[in-house]
Amino acid sequence: MFIGRDSEIQQLGAAVAAAEPRIALIYGRRRIGKSALIRRALDKRPAIFFEGLENQPLRRQMQDFMRQMSEQLGRKPRDVSNWTEALLELNRLIGERPMTIVLDEFQWLANYRQELVAVLKMVWENYLSRAPGRTLILCGSIASFMTTKVLQSSALYGRVDLTIHLQPFSLAETSAMLKGRGLTEILDAQSLTGGVPKYVELLKNGPSVLQAMEKLAFQRGGYFLDEYERIFVSHFGRNDHHERIVRELVKAPYGLTRRDLAAAAEVPEGGQLSLRLYDLEAAGFISSHRPLDKPANSRLIRYYISDPWLGFYHQFVRPNLRKIEQGQKRLFDQVRQGAAFRSWMGRAFELGCLRHQTQLAEALGFAGVSYTCGPWFRAPRRALEGVQIDLMFQRADNVITLCEMKRQTAPIGKSIIAEVERKAGIIEAEYPRKTVQRVLVTGGPVSREVNASGYFFAILDSKSLF
Repeated sequence: MFIGRDSEIQQLGAAVAAAEPRIALIYGRRRIGKSALIRRALDKRPAIFFEGLENQPLRRQMQDFMRQMSEQLGRKPRDVSNWTEALLELNRLIGERPMTIVLDEFQWLANYRQELVAVLKMVWENYLSRAPGRTLILCGSIASFMTTKVLQSSALYGRVDLTIHLQPFSLAETSAMLKGRGLTEILDAQSLTGGVPKYVELLKNGPSVLQAMEKLAFQRGGYFLDEYERIFVSHFGRNDHHERIVRELVKAPYGLTRRDLAAAAEVPEGGQLSLRLYDLEAAGFISSHRPLDKPANSRLIRYYISDPWLGFYHQFVRPNLRKIEQGQKRLFDQVRQGAAFRSWMGRAFELGCLRHQTQLAEALGFAGVSYTCGPWFRAPRRALEGVQIDLMFQRADNVITLCEMKRQTAPIGKSIIAEVERKAGIIEAEYPRKTVQRVLVTGGPVSREVNASGYFFAILDSKSLF
């Protein structure tokens, strides 16, 4: 069963079906479903697939490229000594047949260098694209390479017809994969995996989502025990700075400014830090946000872990690796009983709401109004107290919608009203001409007192995110 991706399938299918030659570029983190998307969009159209080898030298890459060519076309290619000859041999063996050419894990095929990009551009324009019914699909899991070295390269700049940055599943897509599961389990799965399709599929196969995570992450031989090495190291090698940045951000769920992050991670605050932050952000492991009323170069920009699974691994799995190796039982049960896990799940719910801003706007009835949205925060200064607002919509109709997101097991009590009113008062002082609309988004029960208070403009349960 194939879940979701309707828009991406339509776009890629149209590119493949076009009469004129097309180049499509698809990127996204590993396990996100790029290869499955391509095969679905091709819909039995003729295609030849090549996949790069991780951490293999140029000669080994070319040898395997020629092997894959021979196996799929059923003809033995000539010996070649460089990429130009290899691609020209591909052109000779394909002949005049309509064909989609898929170069998967392109960053490995190219050995993270731009030489193959330049050669590919020349052979594509002068040979491969001259026959009718040709499409070239470049697919990769290292976003920083695919964007800077391919999409923005001098060779292919302006020549790529379609770019797809494949994202994790939405809650609706996760729900479709976990068909028959209750709302709580779906929220748990989304919080623990961030909607990465492969991870959701693994949780689906357990008797329950939490029991599946116990087996996969807290027992010897579990899939998730080595996943960090497979994912993170394949992106960045053994670069200590990337890992130090991640570890410090795990300790600060609401983020750190660039200066504070550099100091905590003991990384020089210069161009190299900018490059590493870009790498991590392009990979989808971290994100950055700034107050809505501040410019793009504001020093108040905060960086935070936005990949829930990465945060979960560092906070709960990694500290228990020795106990897991010793075969200790029911470790996840112990983790789930702690305040740290409950707090983490609350933050994961907030991050999920941030990803579903469009659904919230629709549920609140202002999707047709122009707006900007995101977190809003202010550090304490002089007589002014600090404030952190998880999600705020600044709307063109002079209304500010302040969203408070909470997920907890016990019913949310009346203390939430005082908490939100303090934040709303600060916003009203900052924007005296605006109407401030108070909204509660909850992933759990709400007390009768809060429901009966009439304080909130709306109380949305997590169903609205679907």
